[in-house]
This record gives sequence, structure tokens and C-alpha cells, in this order.
Amino acid sequence: MSAAARLPDGQGSPVIQTKGLDLFYGNFQALKGVDLSITEKKITAIIGPSGCGKSTLLRVFNRMNDLVEGARVTGSVRLDGKEIYAPGTDLLLLRKKVGMVFQRPNPFPLSILENVVFGLKIHHMYRKKRGILYEMARKSLESVLLWDDLKDKLGRLATNLSLEQQQKLCIARLLVVKPEVLLMDEPCSALDPMSTSRIEELMQELKKNYTIVIVTHNMQQAARVSDEAGYMLLGELVEFGRTHAIFTAPRDKRTEDYVTGRLG
Repeated sequence: MSAAARLPDGQGSPVIQTKGLDLFYGNFQALKGVDLSITEKKITAIIGPSGCGKSTLLRVFNRMNDLVEGARVTGSVRLDGKEIYAPGTDLLLLRKKVGMVFQRPNPFPLSILENVVFGLKIHHMYRKKRGILYEMARKSLESVLLWDDLKDKLGRLATNLSLEQQQKLCIARLLVVKPEVLLMDEPCSALDPMSTSRIEELMQELKKNYTIVIVTHNMQQAARVSDEAGYMLLGELVEFGRTHAIFTAPRDKRTEDYVTGRLG
């Protein structure tokens, strides 16, 4: 890790830490020696041009890259101090702790209620009385500010909701299993400006209880919502620090070129 990519000093315990992280797809090296520390109950933004490794890095944190043929990871990735690439790691438990929201909302073609409690089935938490399931769904929908709008429509098909509501529903589907970390891969890219603003407001509420890592191509969004930010280029974490410092006083010329628009 270069001096410019050193970790920010400050309050908060690290939830995710990487050291010397490399990721290969066959012979292609997608991530190069990434050293990173994600602080609890903060929003961390990963920015950089297309193809720089942002989403690849995000998917390391819950081992989604395992689904890509030929993917290979070296180095260390720790969640709460435990190596997630150690032999015998329970991937179902890992993905319960570290949930992901994708670019486009992906509600299942089921009712709103069935969507919210779906994770309880996957994680074998479904053997509960219907009243308890309803209460858990209510709390999750309240957390994403959907309950008042949907409480009388829980039997309706989730895919008929607006895109903003669908994205919030997908977040609620994660929250019901009580994760620790929320990974968000361009969560607003399919939304209009007003919906984007409301999702950003939701993120500020959620960080009171969750650690959030967001990948975004929108530098203005990163500046608005995140506490800490990292700039990636060609698989390398060039610089990582407080968001304000990254955007106003970057230490690396490559970061400065990107945030000022000289490098697209």
C-alpha cells in the first residue's frame, strides 16, 4: 500500500480489513495488493473509472466472486477479525452477515410479504409463527420507510412496485435476517434523481445500525453520502481516507486528476 493509500485515523472499530489482497480471474489480475479497513457504522464509498475493480472488491467481502469460474484470491480478508477465505468458512453465514444490494432492484415474483421474509427461509429462520413473521416484516419495512405505503398491500406482487420501492424492498429483505454489513453496488443507477435522493437519505438512517460499503460511479453521490472513500485505478487502491479530504486535498496526483475530472 502506498503512503497515499494509508488508512484514515479516527474513531470506530474496523469491521472489514484486507491486507495484500490480490484477486485473479485466470491469468488476469483484477485486484492488486489492496490494504483497506472499513469502519463500523460508517458509509464507505469506493470510486474510480469503469473497469477499475470497484465491484470486484465489493464482491470479495461476501465471496460473491467465488461464483466466477477461475477466480482466485490471495492475501487476507477479515470480518470481525476472522479470515473469511479460511478453509471451512460457512458461506451461508457469511452472506447473512454481509448482504448485497445490486444495481437494479431484483425483487422475486412473489408477494411483498414473501419477498421480505424470503431470507428467513434461506437461513433456516422460517420456523416461526405467522404473527412473528408478520412482525419481523413490519420492522424491516419500517426500517426502509415503506411500511406506511405498503402495510395494506402486502399480498400484492412485488415486481409491480416502483423502482424506488423495489430497491427499498430489496434492502428490507436483507435487514430481516439482521446483517452486520450492507454492500451496495451502484444502488441508485436505475433510479431518477428524486428516488436517488430518498435512497441516500435512507442510507444515512441505516448507518446508525449498519456498516455500509457503496460502489458508485457518481462522485457527487460519494461526496454527499460517505464518511470515508477510496479511489481505485487498474485494480489498485490508490488512496483511501476521509471523504472530505479525498475530494478537497487528495495526496495522490491520480486521485486529484480523477476527482477534478481530468481523468475519466
